[in-house]
Amino acid sequence: MTRDDLKRFWALDIDFYAVDLPDGGEDFDYFCTPVGAECVGCLGWDGIHFVILPGDERVFCVDPWSGKGKYVLPVGSDFREFLSFVLYCRGSSTLALLYGMSEESFRSDLVEMERERAEYAAQTDAVLSVIAREFDLTPADPFEKVKALQASFDPSELEFSDEYYDVLGLERPK
Repeated sequence: MTRDDLKRFWALDIDFYAVDLPDGGEDFDYFCTPVGAECVGCLGWDGIHFVILPGDERVFCVDPWSGKGKYVLPVGSDFREFLSFVLYCRGSSTLALLYGMSEESFRSDLVEMERERAEYAAQTDAVLSVIAREFDLTPADPFEKVKALQASFDPSELEFSDEYYDVLGLERPK
């Protein structure tokens, strides 16, 4: 279902930048992007991007600046859940940073982001409405669910390229 939903998402006539999910194209691949990852969208700063992996429905955030063990973390059990979190956060930026936030910081960040984007609120609302309608979704608070997904996630199940091990000075597992 996730890949079909992703195709439907990319076929929408919306401004993907309004919700921090422009297509990363060929430029999304970083040293810590897992092998075979399919880009869901990119924030457009610091190399942070969202991916789905072969044989997996979960959506992951890849953040080259987050540090060992946190480069790749789940942010949704599937694409629809991820989109319901995007609806709640009014974009994907806060989801990318959730791993390091307390609940208070998360709530504060949402308020701050809303303030910063006030002049674009109508455009963002229009995009979010199309997404909600197309996928029959309502906004869902991601904090507890994403924290639980991340706490139970074992990054050793990920497969990385040789570049990952070279950049980090690690020996490649056999």
